[in-house]
Amino acid sequence: MSTAKWWVLDGRNNGFVLEERPSGDIVVVDTTTSEEHVLHGYVWKHSHVFGVQIQSEGPPPYGHWVENPED
Repeated sequence: MSTAKWWVLDGRNNGFVLEERPSGDIVVVDTTTSEEHVLHGYVWKHSHVFGVQIQSEGPPPYGHWVENPED
């Protein structure tokens, strides 16, 4: 049984934004330092409320992530 969950970037002024690039890459950007982290190998989908969601057993390593409350 899979323990994977859907995660969304907590958008409460945490200094991180999630971008989908024209190449299809999903990138977490630290807006305070302009540091970028490409999230390779994650399953993702769009949500009307939260934007891009990432599926994994735990949150991605960059930014502050919370479990999607819709799931």
